[in-house]
Amino acid sequence: MTQTRTSFVSYWESVEDDVLALAADPVAIEESPIHTNEVSTAYSVRFRGIGGMSLFAHYSVPLGDGPFPALLQAPGYGSVVAVPAHERRGRYAVMALSHRGQRLSDSEYAAAYPGLLTDGLPGPAEYRWRGIVADCLRALDVLAGLPEADSARLAVAGNDLAAITAALWPRVRFLLLSGQMLFRDTIARRGEQSAYPLEEFNDYLRSYPESEQAVADTLSLFDPIAFAPRIEAETLVTCSTAERPSAQQFVDALSVESALSVRTGRGYLDHKLEEDWLAKVTGAE
Repeated sequence: MTQTRTSFVSYWESVEDDVLALAADPVAIEESPIHTNEVSTAYSVRFRGIGGMSLFAHYSVPLGDGPFPALLQAPGYGSVVAVPAHERRGRYAVMALSHRGQRLSDSEYAAAYPGLLTDGLPGPAEYRWRGIVADCLRALDVLAGLPEADSARLAVAGNDLAAITAALWPRVRFLLLSGQMLFRDTIARRGEQSAYPLEEFNDYLRSYPESEQAVADTLSLFDPIAFAPRIEAETLVTCSTAERPSAQQFVDALSVESALSVRTGRGYLDHKLEEDWLAKVTGAE
């Protein structure tokens, strides 16, 4: 990491402070009959993020008596966030956030794909992902305050955003980290990547080669390895064979109970392993 420890800490403390200032902001929750099914009741949730951004999330609560294990699905890299999967809707008070720029959270700003990964570079203050991380923290704050959600059994699932969110929110008890790490030592390993979305960084640096060090400094603030020592949540990391070295580095940097599973390529079995682990650690029925 090229930043000093102080700059890393102060950068994220400022994000946390901005989110904390919204704690008393109103949250609008409306039932969504079209998404309600035989195992859960679905809701649309709207609230404000930092910078006055209007945010949306799908929220689903199992039928029956709660509270239920709480699960935040950190958004992946893409324009649309779907309603949570059927199996999760029957087990968790689960929230699927659309961060700023994603559809339904795009009234003030619509993200470009490709383009979002480099929006605001090279400086850290203007980098769009500062606000995106803040959106995840804000959603977690909203979720933990809902009466159906058991904040003592709070889990986060997703890729880099899930890891960063768990690190910045110590009350997260469980972390399921899966999918491609977008910010793992990205610039140093730029020659190893030629596929989107990571190719966005190469596109940017071909246009602005003089910004390479500034971009590397900014992205190092988002490297999941830098957050690993701060994570207090029991963690499962799943990855492809190609991603195993980075995933192993992340696991080795953790100081909590953790496990690493390399995907077999058999979709159902890999998915079942993740969901079984999450249900077991959270005590979900």
